[in-house]
Amino acid sequence: MKNRLYLVIYIIVAILAPHHTKAQDNNEFRQIYLQAEEEYQVGRLEQALDLLQSNINGFDGNLKQNAYRLIALCYMAQDNTSQSENYAKLLLHENPYYTSIQDPVRFEDLIRRLKTGRSATVTTASSQAESVNEAPVPVTIITSEMIEMLGYNKNLNQILAAYIPGVSEVASSNLDNIAIHGAYTSSQENILIMENGHRMNTRSTNLGRTDYAINTQKIDHIEVLRGPASSLYGNVALTAVVNIITKDGTSVNGLSAQYGYGSLHTHKADLLAGTHFMNCDVFAWASLYSSAGEDRYLSAELDQSLDIYRVAGPPSTYGGYAHINKYTEKPSYDIGVNIKLNDFNLMFSRKSGKKTQQYSVLAHAYDYDSYRWFDGQKPGYSIEENHADLNYSKTFGDFSLNASIYGDWYSISDYSVASDAMYYNEFNEDGSPKKDEQGNEIYTLWDGAYQIYDWKEMTIGASVRGDYNYTIGKMKGNFLAGIQFENFSLYDTYGLVGRNYDGVELFFAEKNNTIKTGHENNISFFMQGKHYFTSKLILNAGIRFDSKYRANGARINALSPRLAFIYTPSRELSMKLSYSRSFVDAPYFYRLNTDNTYKGSVDLKPEYLNAIQFNVMGDILPINLTYDVNLFYNRFSDIMYSVPDAGIEDAKYRNSGRLETIGAECSLHYNSKRIKANLTSSHTRLLHAKDYPFRDHHIYAVPDFINNIQLMYDVLAKTNHHLWLTANTKINSKFYVQIPGNDDNECSGNTVFDLGARYLLGKHMTIQLDCENVLDKTTYMSGATLIAMPWYNPGRTVLASIKYNL
Repeated sequence: MKNRLYLVIYIIVAILAPHHTKAQDNNEFRQIYLQAEEEYQVGRLEQALDLLQSNINGFDGNLKQNAYRLIALCYMAQDNTSQSENYAKLLLHENPYYTSIQDPVRFEDLIRRLKTGRSATVTTASSQAESVNEAPVPVTIITSEMIEMLGYNKNLNQILAAYIPGVSEVASSNLDNIAIHGAYTSSQENILIMENGHRMNTRSTNLGRTDYAINTQKIDHIEVLRGPASSLYGNVALTAVVNIITKDGTSVNGLSAQYGYGSLHTHKADLLAGTHFMNCDVFAWASLYSSAGEDRYLSAELDQSLDIYRVAGPPSTYGGYAHINKYTEKPSYDIGVNIKLNDFNLMFSRKSGKKTQQYSVLAHAYDYDSYRWFDGQKPGYSIEENHADLNYSKTFGDFSLNASIYGDWYSISDYSVASDAMYYNEFNEDGSPKKDEQGNEIYTLWDGAYQIYDWKEMTIGASVRGDYNYTIGKMKGNFLAGIQFENFSLYDTYGLVGRNYDGVELFFAEKNNTIKTGHENNISFFMQGKHYFTSKLILNAGIRFDSKYRANGARINALSPRLAFIYTPSRELSMKLSYSRSFVDAPYFYRLNTDNTYKGSVDLKPEYLNAIQFNVMGDILPINLTYDVNLFYNRFSDIMYSVPDAGIEDAKYRNSGRLETIGAECSLHYNSKRIKANLTSSHTRLLHAKDYPFRDHHIYAVPDFINNIQLMYDVLAKTNHHLWLTANTKINSKFYVQIPGNDDNECSGNTVFDLGARYLLGKHMTIQLDCENVLDKTTYMSGATLIAMPWYNPGRTVLASIKYNL
């Protein structure tokens, strides 16, 4: 017994001794840093530099980043701009998301320039810190300041459409949706949405939300990879990756609260809290959004013109409402916390939101208020989600290790109105359609028909990756390799079909529901090499192998390679030529659904994209202008296509679609103390399509030309106060709408103006007024569903808000 006690004591001492020694070392170097800070404060710059630079290898974690910051400040005080910039870059390499607060104005401007220019540091493109110049694919960084330019009422969908060339908003019966380079699905399923590197897309549908369930005030910046990225991220990273980087406790350093009220009974509220003490950084956020939206009445004649689904003769009534930007009953919210302690990072967040469909699933106007309450809400597509992630990251000389375990839990409710009046099948007790003596299905006129599908899903996963910096002669490089495993389960499913607005006609329990329960496993291996032939010529190559064991026992494999050559002749110029292959697996929801509306084969294959891009980026420093020009060729294959005339026994979705596009896109960014401006412009041309909505060389729902302009001017720049005036303009060319049996489906282009003003009263209070669609123009949108015109964009709305910082 005594020997066991000695053994336990020995193990405890062995574990704690290194940490005790490290604590002693940290305390020693902390004292050195504090001494250097005192020398800097009294103007003894050489002494401060000597203390910091001679001990730089002993600093660790936050202490090291603080040392780089202080060295940069010392050189700036000596007017040694180049050295100050070099150490500021080391600071951003140590912490790419560092925010300058309570620093000299010159240093704040330097950090801002480094974070937004060509030398800005990103981590999403190669899963490691690197400048935008060296990223293997085109990258756009959207800063918090750029988000403020658009106004307080914008959601992530509108932010991406404004700043990412080639992106346009498209209609969806579910949540907000966008297309990139002409590619879109019934909901946003082609773009991987991440938050601090953690996936937000569901696994059952691949849907990644971009609506008000994402708090935009918590965002420090957004890194957007404009192109395929499956070589690193696997499934869903088909056309782009959007990585939301949140603020940290240091940048918030207190409490920030903002509330806005506006048109259509719109309420928006945000709360941020953050602090940093010792080696712990804590950041927490919460947001709420609700809006009654606009209920636009459609006359009986107009509603009848939308009729593309009614069968067996016209019903007795037409007419109803189109519901525009309606977020009611339970508000959308986003709450979470991010804690960094030494080498560990813990994240937890909970999001929820429901958007009411503008039209019914059968393309009819409908009376929203007449339908029953179900589980606390009325019709709409609702998602409640929880995310947890524990990450460990450590550098050992030239080797870095990153490991994480994570979990995602979703509760999804698809409460869809079919029609206020429609003909519907009669069913037997076993759920099969009733038939007459001649074998014809029997239809009955139903008023207030609706359907509800509910399911829950859970994913538990883990990943480990390591990268090594090497030197071969005069060349250097980095090699990265990793493995990822996920277990997905869909459970607790049920559904019902009802009529008369409130009655239940059929109920599907878990075992006989149209959405089958099950679980799937996915394992992935990935490698990446980044080799510097010279300081100006870089090769970045990567490959990923994904293997999924599907619920039906089948195994699906996908290989995703990437190859990029990067040439940086100067700090102000970068050129890239890249090839990538990416994929998005057919969603579980379509593979294991027996309902004829969504039914696909269990053998549905992944969709693929092969893309070639040539990108030129640069800075014109004398006029503070940054430019980005990109030429692309995309070839999509095995696209899931909804077969319109599929029978009840047939699979409605099949891998028969193809799409080939070419195009050009550019963006310009001007930044000075008083004026800030952004311009994005893109053109997409269809080369070939099969089983995809198109007409001639035009893709339905997507304008050929998309342009966005944002301007911000500080009226009081030379005083102690700031009054920012903002103007945003969206100019889209004509586009075409998919209306079966109707060739007259051209929509005129849209030009929409937004205006705003933001007044800063000292450091603590901000008053803001935003007006969207100032001219109250009636504009249209179309997209992923067979819904005829008009699918309305919102009219003029006004939102006033007040923000207070403690």
